[in-house]
Amino acid sequence: MHRIPHGGPGEIPPVDERVPADRFENAIRAVGAVTACEWFGHAADSQFTADTIRELRIRSGLPQESA
Repeated sequence: MHRIPHGGPGEIPPVDERVPADRFENAIRAVGAVTACEWFGHAADSQFTADTIRELRIRSGLPQESA
């Protein structure tokens, strides 16, 4: 099985929940972005999944160049 970097459960740090969307995004971080994207019908190695992981990492405060 090919491992998607930063896509597993708990691999992206959660954010403080200020609005309902933060809670939703933290749930995705908790179960893993790959699992969440697959649940919504996207392939683990799709561009959508890669973009989701990158966006969640940026929103978690990680430097953009490392996301």
